[in-house]
Amino acid sequence: MDENETLNQMLSEVLRRVKPSEDERRKVSEIVRKVINKALEKSKELHVEAEVEVEGSIAKDTWLSGDRDIDIFIKLPIKLGIEGLRTIGLEIAKAAAGENWVESYAEHPYVEAKIDGYRVDIVPCLKVDRPDVRLTAVDRTPFHTKYVLGKLDERAKDEVRLLKRFMKGIDVYGAELKVGGFSGYLVELLIIRYGSFLNVVKEASSWRERHVIDIEGYYSDPNQVLTLFKEPLVVIDPVDRRRNVAAALTAEKYCEFISACRAFLRKPSMKFFFPDGIRPLAFNEVISDLKRREASLLVLYSRCPKLPIEVLWGQLNRSLLGIRKLLENEGFNVLSCKAMSDESSYVALVYELDKMELNRTFIHKGPPVHMPEDEERFLLKYRDGKDVAAGPWIEGRRWVIMLFRKQTNVKQILLEKLFKASLGKYFADEFKRSGRIYVNEEVREVYDKHEDFKMSLTRFLRKKPLWMS
Repeated sequence: MDENETLNQMLSEVLRRVKPSEDERRKVSEIVRKVINKALEKSKELHVEAEVEVEGSIAKDTWLSGDRDIDIFIKLPIKLGIEGLRTIGLEIAKAAAGENWVESYAEHPYVEAKIDGYRVDIVPCLKVDRPDVRLTAVDRTPFHTKYVLGKLDERAKDEVRLLKRFMKGIDVYGAELKVGGFSGYLVELLIIRYGSFLNVVKEASSWRERHVIDIEGYYSDPNQVLTLFKEPLVVIDPVDRRRNVAAALTAEKYCEFISACRAFLRKPSMKFFFPDGIRPLAFNEVISDLKRREASLLVLYSRCPKLPIEVLWGQLNRSLLGIRKLLENEGFNVLSCKAMSDESSYVALVYELDKMELNRTFIHKGPPVHMPEDEERFLLKYRDGKDVAAGPWIEGRRWVIMLFRKQTNVKQILLEKLFKASLGKYFADEFKRSGRIYVNEEVREVYDKHEDFKMSLTRFLRKKPLWMS
């Protein structure tokens, strides 16, 4: 059996495992039917002309077996405006959801319902004639569905499934802030552009630092696109030339995808689609691993603030970077950091440092000698200061001085200066109420409390992508 035949057999097996069964399709269709009927009944009761449709991967038939997300859109007359979405639209969505639902927020409220084991997002939007006259981001979604359905045949839909499963396996799938990866719509556009899973992998393996895809040819010059958009991958939305479909894709996930594509072409394997699970480390193994690489662990932990998921991760990511900057400004070497949360009970900002204690002294750079006014202020401030360990003296072309630190321990520095860092407001408020700072052995207290944290911390310490194992 040659390599191509072996590869084709492997992809056929992947497709067999990810293509929804007839039972799954019937169950999803029944849920969709019930929700749509309830929404139409409520809109009729309110004397509102509404169109209710399933959108997303279910509508386009590019979903995977085991997916538990259904998107249903309630299209309302544009004359109702944004306020109408927040009032009438939400009232219809709640009626369609039944009993088990929560109100969530994007640009405006929508309802997230739990129905027969599925998460059903019921989203009010405005019925617009063209995607470029939309009032909210979700108004263009029906145009995405229509575009994709007009471009994908049954074979191509299966190619989308292969690419989605590949991206899930290498952990680059999902445009939400927690992941920063490829959206389902972006995956579909890649198949529309390149024709097949293997073609996408081959093309992506040679992508450079920045890459442009313009399926509809809106721009004659790719350099113009790179000027208009700053992201590493720019995929012009076929239904809205002003939008980059890949705007949520981080440079990290972009590069991980490129590297994984190269590795797959060198040695195709099922592990790219279905990676082996990893065993969470015992806590003594965590400590042993840190000692082996002479590193230290810092964890800022609190209860999870009650926020919409995207708002939560926005708060965590901002706070993670704000605290990293604070630590680095204080003189710590941050080897790596990660925000973690189960999105319900806890949040944790985790930092791997080379040490927990700074040297007692540090060098502070002063002004260049050729700036006399700044020089005078510097010398007046530091010539006889009690925090001065040595100096001042001239090094090269500028004054420098050796100072004593007021605090050298990372925990004490954070207790003193944490809220001077650039933090997300909601994270900061919750940390004031329930936050704790743990270092090294102290982390055991939260490690044993959350299985999700165990797995996240294990992957954080392991660092190597699962497809490389």
